[in-house]
Amino acid sequence: MSARHTPLEGVHNFRTFGGYACQDGQLVDGLYRSGQFSRASQTDRATLEALGIGVVADLRRPKEREIEPSWWGEKAGVTVLASDHVGDKEPPHFVFLRESNLSVENIQRFMRDTYRRLPFDAGNIAIFKSAIEALAHSPADSGFIVHCAAGKDRTGLFCAFLKAELGVSYQDILDDYMMTNTAVDFDVIMPGYHQRIKTEFDRTMSDEAMRAFLGVEGEYLDAAFDEIKDASEYWRDAVGVSEADLAKLRERLVIKAG
Repeated sequence: MSARHTPLEGVHNFRTFGGYACQDGQLVDGLYRSGQFSRASQTDRATLEALGIGVVADLRRPKEREIEPSWWGEKAGVTVLASDHVGDKEPPHFVFLRESNLSVENIQRFMRDTYRRLPFDAGNIAIFKSAIEALAHSPADSGFIVHCAAGKDRTGLFCAFLKAELGVSYQDILDDYMMTNTAVDFDVIMPGYHQRIKTEFDRTMSDEAMRAFLGVEGEYLDAAFDEIKDASEYWRDAVGVSEADLAKLRERLVIKAG
């Protein structure tokens, strides 16, 4: 288990993504990534409230937020960023679980295709942009959390693209991304996911397939980077972040060497 990971009772995959070495120095602390917070216990809430969080970027679609509501919006002084771009449209992974072949090979194919699509999803772009702008203009002592449902795919891409923009090495970006496979105890959570898939979709899958669905692979991240070509161009051209805000972002998040 990495020192970056904070075990919580009802929240999975909560960990820091700050502190990495980058081109001009080192990333600040106070940057966190996670799965959803709907099942956070009172103990979890106390742990999280002590972090001084000012902005929470929720990358989930409206339907996901309806099913698993977050408590962050109830907390005074916290800005929650979320997108309603797709309205009540069902998330693609729900459609996949209901309609597709749930073999390991097909799940891996779906994940590769998903990673090619996610960087250009309108809802993701909206939150990516607002999150970068919020980070760029946030006080130095304000903590930041980005999360989706499992804290691995949409969240993983936001963190990876952000670190790439700030000059973190690809190996460190990949290591941070792959940490999902050790930060999450699949043996503990798989029975609940098996039951949920049976209840909601009347489907079953093998444990091997479930691990493929819940985990991450380096080739998925590679597929996303191949699709965007260049992180700096992605933030400027696809997401629409201004040069001024990217400069402020570097000032805010990078502790310069020396």
